[in-house]
Amino acid sequence: MNLINPILLTLLAAPLLGACKEYTFPAQLVAYNHSNTPIYFFSVNGTVGPNAMPHGGGGKFSCCVSLPEKWKPGMQAKITWEYDRMKESDPQLPPQSIEIAIPKYKRPGDVHVHFYENHKIKMVISSCSAGHPFYPMDPDSLLPWKANRTKEEYLKYENTNGDKDAC
Repeated sequence: MNLINPILLTLLAAPLLGACKEYTFPAQLVAYNHSNTPIYFFSVNGTVGPNAMPHGGGGKFSCCVSLPEKWKPGMQAKITWEYDRMKESDPQLPPQSIEIAIPKYKRPGDVHVHFYENHKIKMVISSCSAGHPFYPMDPDSLLPWKANRTKEEYLKYENTNGDKDAC
């Protein structure tokens, strides 16, 4: 009887312990290069993303970074990257590394890393592409990419076709 009680207690407690587990989701990496210098290599928390030519990117994805189901204040990501040269005579810029706050998200999506001149970085978590009118970035920071229609046009299309994009 004494042996049965611990086993029974363990079986009853197991589902409760599982409820405390934090769920994570795999998120693809995508790069957008707003600078004049090629991005040869980048990673987010050790997961390698695709390279990006000057004023290019957004077309290749790499898998996967884990994101918690729910965003919490204080979450950080370490981004490292290396530049390439367009010509052999161009100077080789040093590798870069920065730790940044993971931006707030309502639900997990892809990890979009935007590279700018002077080693500046912005990160977006979204299931939308940069051409979507609800992509969570201001239009000036998004250039040369831009929304392929207005928010109003998109909502009208969505209501007409019953298409619901959850970004």
